[in-house]
Amino acid sequence: MKTRLFYPIKEIFLTLQGEGAHAGARAVFVRTSGCNVWSGREQDRERDTKKGCCAAWCDTDFNGTNGVNGGKLSALQIRDTVVKLWGEREQAPMVVISGGEPGLVIDDTLVLTLQNIGADVHVETNGSQQLPDVDWVTLSPKPPMGVKLNMLAINELKCIYPAGFDPLTYASPLPLSIPRFIQPLDSKDPVTNAANAEACIEFVHRNPEWRLSTQLHKTLGLQ
Repeated sequence: MKTRLFYPIKEIFLTLQGEGAHAGARAVFVRTSGCNVWSGREQDRERDTKKGCCAAWCDTDFNGTNGVNGGKLSALQIRDTVVKLWGEREQAPMVVISGGEPGLVIDDTLVLTLQNIGADVHVETNGSQQLPDVDWVTLSPKPPMGVKLNMLAINELKCIYPAGFDPLTYASPLPLSIPRFIQPLDSKDPVTNAANAEACIEFVHRNPEWRLSTQLHKTLGLQ
């Protein structure tokens, strides 16, 4: 993995993790710029859905480097921003690197720079890229794009549902100790959202080794 001098970062912000096993935990999010599924342009949604299902519904702004605390930043600049946002706390920072697709951007240098201040480094990925050695990997597959990560190296599986694929396909190689979450597909239509939530609830009833994940940050109006 090639080492970067500067990393394209859309934004860095302090919030609460809204999803998965660490929902509700204080975290600094580092959102990288760029994705290998969707261009981020509305006119490309239909085209890019052929690469990955998320292009049809993604609402994340991952283009450019013009967000809060964004820019083409060095590992030290990212570290210093994390330290400033986290503040003086006895507990070390939890840093969640997301995107876009962070696997296109991050490397060992950035991860080690954050870990050297005691940070737990989490990455949320579609699994299409190999990753440096981080502390927590959340795999959220986006078929038909394939997963290149070793499934046994992930820490949690999070599948959006219903999104045109069977989440059980990805869970089958995992030991039961790996938490798996089903998360309702978010749309702009309240009726559709209610139906998607009900579909996820029924999924958990049929597959009790799964847990429901809701987007807590959206419910609470957090970034």
